[in-house]
Amino acid sequence: MNPETPSFVPERRFRTGFSVLLATVSLFAILVMVNYVAVTRRAWRYDLTARDSLKLSPLTLQTLAALTNEVKVTVLFDVKSDLFPHVSSLLREYSAQSRLVRVEIIDPVRNPGLAEAKKREYRLGTRKGDVVIFEAGGHLRVVPDGELSIYNQDDIQSLVAGRETDIRRSGFTGENRFTSAIAALLDDAETHAAYLTGHGEHPADSDDEQTGYSAFVRLLTGDKNLKVEAVSLATNGLSADTQLLIIAGPVSPLLPIELDRIQAFLERGGRLLVGLNPYAADVRTGLEELLFRWAIYCPPMYAGEGDRSLVPSGVDLLSKNFGTHLLMLPLRRGGGTLYFPFPRVVSPVTADRLPADAPPKADVLVMTSEKGLTKSDIAGANAAFDPRRDRQNVTVPLAVASEKGGVSGVAAGRGTTRIVVVGDSNVFKNVTIDQANNRDFAALCVSWLLDRPQALAIGPKPINEWRVQLAEPQLDHLRWLLIGALPGSVLLVGLVVWFRRRA
Repeated sequence: MNPETPSFVPERRFRTGFSVLLATVSLFAILVMVNYVAVTRRAWRYDLTARDSLKLSPLTLQTLAALTNEVKVTVLFDVKSDLFPHVSSLLREYSAQSRLVRVEIIDPVRNPGLAEAKKREYRLGTRKGDVVIFEAGGHLRVVPDGELSIYNQDDIQSLVAGRETDIRRSGFTGENRFTSAIAALLDDAETHAAYLTGHGEHPADSDDEQTGYSAFVRLLTGDKNLKVEAVSLATNGLSADTQLLIIAGPVSPLLPIELDRIQAFLERGGRLLVGLNPYAADVRTGLEELLFRWAIYCPPMYAGEGDRSLVPSGVDLLSKNFGTHLLMLPLRRGGGTLYFPFPRVVSPVTADRLPADAPPKADVLVMTSEKGLTKSDIAGANAAFDPRRDRQNVTVPLAVASEKGGVSGVAAGRGTTRIVVVGDSNVFKNVTIDQANNRDFAALCVSWLLDRPQALAIGPKPINEWRVQLAEPQLDHLRWLLIGALPGSVLLVGLVVWFRRRA
């Protein structure tokens, strides 16, 4: 080296200083972004799916081996959902096992136009939420995201005890649901549902927005693969293959023989969905006494809401207050909302009024807020608060589920009776079913009533969640560490290097 040539010329000094400055600024920017993502979150979650959990069960392998026609699987799923990695990984295993399983993934957030086109193609209406659609030979099975999880029992017990807590997923039931959907397409068998007529019920085949139930029936025949037939119990009983009876807002009394046939259907393990007509609260249809035997009380009384933010207009209300029943956990976890145009009160019968010998178990599904009130003055088809009989600033139940012969949370076999009563039949009519999360609520009710697809002996895959819980002082320390200490230390090192080389 020529001793007269300086080893650290001004140009090199400038380049070195600029590189250090650029690196420091870049690192600082990265740390600020990491801080925004990390420090502002109180709970970190990361789902770790072990490779073994992707192994398909023998029943699934047998079902896939039996395929002779192509099954098209359309995944309308937000890719940022914590369930999406499980769904996509599992369906890749399905397609790897059978070349007849074709999977298409569409993110409704990034590609809303294509997602809406698929909904129109499969006649899904304007339903909200993520779904997986199985189609073969013109037949559909739709699996909503609410049916893909089981939940941590400790969290459920905490809710039952009145402690507010986050409900964590403890298991992924995708294989159970997906194999069940494919098996139903293979079998091409339809579950039979009866739709009661003859008492002014909402017409099942009507497209009228204010009275018709055609959108609800399409959900049953499309999403749930049911065969729905109108029945008159005054002339005929329910067929032996009927698994679900739907009573949608009767306005006139049922005959004694009809009530006897409904009772006999329930006693042999039938499933019943009832929507009370809000315009017939003063009519004794006979269902009131029948449902009372199954621990459900339907008084001639309306429910109101004192929280004005939950009352869009008039007598209608929005409910965000759900019970801890397993049926409602997907909506509760997802922060759902249900819209009731004119709700009646439906509540469980108190234990002291039930028979001591194996009484049904009834649970509240939906309630008003803590500012709810009852309205028992129904003269002239109006609902008014009567201070002598009504209560206010209480939670008022709007829908109830009853079960007898099964164990809560366990598959319901033959002989298990299940009933859901909703205090407003308008919730599922054409103009209302796509408002808020009403359609999801309808699908969850039907799935729970029919216990689908619990018949398949495929257990859920565990979902392990690791959380880092940080107290406020720890968050402050971490914030200053990420914003100040780490960038400052890098800057200090850069300055030391710069001064040493300058010297």
